[in-house]
Amino acid sequence: MITSILNGFTEFFRFTILSIPLIVLGWFHISKTGLLYLYQFWNKKIVLDKIFFLLLFFQLVLSALPWFRYEVQFFDSPESVNIGPKWNFFFILVSLFNFFFLGFWKSSWVRIWFFSTQILLIIIMIWGYLEPNRYYYDLVNKNEIQYNHVFYVFCGVSLVCFGIGFLTFQKEDEVFQG
Repeated sequence: MITSILNGFTEFFRFTILSIPLIVLGWFHISKTGLLYLYQFWNKKIVLDKIFFLLLFFQLVLSALPWFRYEVQFFDSPESVNIGPKWNFFFILVSLFNFFFLGFWKSSWVRIWFFSTQILLIIIMIWGYLEPNRYYYDLVNKNEIQYNHVFYVFCGVSLVCFGIGFLTFQKEDEVFQG
């Protein structure tokens, strides 16, 4: 019985080792095909659309980074702690959906989706700045919290995304109508 278990394990191990080149070749083919598709996709876009695509990606990356910093005292040694907003899920999901919907899919409802979610995101950012305990953090002493530069860059990128999105949609309408 032990011999059959060892034989089965040996056979499985040999099959696994022999499968590695095939798996690597398959992943190489999938990666090559995906990168060629992205390259062709990128070359078909107009310059304004490329800028919009990069800004949406940048907004997505910034939404996942910590926006706030505060100092904590542990046994006479200060420690800096970085935290994200309480509503981080909202900022990440809106940024993620905007990136994928607008980056890879063009439809009339996607425009409505983009403008409504981007306006909502901007309103919550402003409201959160004015009343941070509601959307950003639940700490007793607000004076200990410092805004990281990531927060300000995210706010700026979100506003620029809104403007570039408007210009991109206008340019698309000109191209398709004219």
